[in-house]
Amino acid sequence: MTTTNGYVALEPHEIELDHDDEFYWRQCHPSYLDGGVPSVQMFCESTGDDGKISGARSAKASAELAYEERRSRGGQTAGTWGVTVAEITTAGTRAVDDSDGDEGLPTGHTYVDYRHLDTKPSLRAVRSRLHEAAVSRPRQWPAS
Repeated sequence: MTTTNGYVALEPHEIELDHDDEFYWRQCHPSYLDGGVPSVQMFCESTGDDGKISGARSAKASAELAYEERRSRGGQTAGTWGVTVAEITTAGTRAVDDSDGDEGLPTGHTYVDYRHLDTKPSLRAVRSRLHEAAVSRPRQWPAS
């Protein structure tokens, strides 16, 4: 089911982030680095994402905790980069905290929602804007 704004309706345990200055932390796989800078692939879907790009929210997890939890679960990461909720909104999407729905999720698990993006050009545009926002500031953890 979709809402009037085109987004898929949230589950009862999900909360859309609405504090513009809050950060969404995203891990970057080492193979996505180009000269130490993440490529746009950092914001591409992986198998099983189903339009929900995983990260963590700064109100519940630090950039360091997000990084350490990724590594402790066997994931590879070159570090934590961040984009604000305002930047996510400006890019044309939303961030959703779904951490209360599954105890197995990392602390403050949050996803950027791509499910409403029904064309490749719109998806590429959102990924590009998120990427530009993330690389406009230094890596958040480990410190550069």
